[in-house]
Amino acid sequence: MDIKKISIKEKIGFAVGLIVLLLLGSFLLNVYAMKVLGSSSLKRHAAVVKLEKEKADTIDVLTIGDSESYTSISPLQIWKDTGYTVFVGGQSGQTMNEMLTMLETGLETQKPKVVLMETNALFRSGKDLDQLQDLVATRTASVFPIFQYHNLWKNVIIKPNIEPVQMNDKGFEIRRGIRPYKGTADYMQETSEETPISWMNQRIFDRIVDLCRERGIRLVLYSAPSPVNYNMKKHNRLERLASENKLLYVDMNLKRKEIGIDWSRDTLDGGDHLNISGAEKTTAYMESVLKTFGLTDHRKDASFQEWEELSLTYQKQAARYTKEIRKKNAAVTLTAVQSVIP
Repeated sequence: MDIKKISIKEKIGFAVGLIVLLLLGSFLLNVYAMKVLGSSSLKRHAAVVKLEKEKADTIDVLTIGDSESYTSISPLQIWKDTGYTVFVGGQSGQTMNEMLTMLETGLETQKPKVVLMETNALFRSGKDLDQLQDLVATRTASVFPIFQYHNLWKNVIIKPNIEPVQMNDKGFEIRRGIRPYKGTADYMQETSEETPISWMNQRIFDRIVDLCRERGIRLVLYSAPSPVNYNMKKHNRLERLASENKLLYVDMNLKRKEIGIDWSRDTLDGGDHLNISGAEKTTAYMESVLKTFGLTDHRKDASFQEWEELSLTYQKQAARYTKEIRKKNAAVTLTAVQSVIP
């Protein structure tokens, strides 16, 4: 077939038909995604789907960021202590493009008073052209989820019966492992140098700032304790970024002693991510920050009963895992002591 002989009317008809097909496929795939949320192919996008399923206008605080976010802020612990509703819209390796999309997704149905932005993604490397292409791909996927969840089709055909996620921790992931950080304790050494933020990441950050201001949302930047990801150069750049935009910046790396982080037991993987033991401490610290914003305690509101029920289940599980970590840590410490006793 000579494409030059195809009329404009036929081309338009084909384009319209393709768009309709993509929209229909995206709708059907979204419906299926809701049912198979626990599948490995959807794991990275689970927070997006869960956020869309949250009851409208019930989230006080939306957290965005990469894996540092969903291993440092525990919504159901915050609920237990304060009655605030927090959802963590984190993704493994979340880019700034995806962070913006997560925020926009949340704002479609929610009216958060506060957005907590974990800052590691701001330094994710990549050429501006690559990031621009990523931005286009992300925006396309937001219109046509069929591209975002393309790997799910093999599950529809090959593995139609996939078990859904059993736990709903509002975006948080309990990490029960323990591998101590053995690097230098003073990884935040004083310097006047700054780590640069790419042009594209800066532009997307500016859009996030504008979006929050347009909606009257308090944007708070925070850096989770992580010697693998943070240093004073990054802190300096983030502090200046916050100052330029008149934002609160909480660097938990500088406050790790106040928070009580113990690198011998509070990290899952040698100082990259926190386990549940460390997350309980950073969450408690973030609670003190959130308490300054005049948020509402919903614990006596019957319409939030689901949160109370989830919290009770979560508390039991978290307590069990924290106890396991302490026992492991005690055993490791005892072994180390015995090895140096003559």
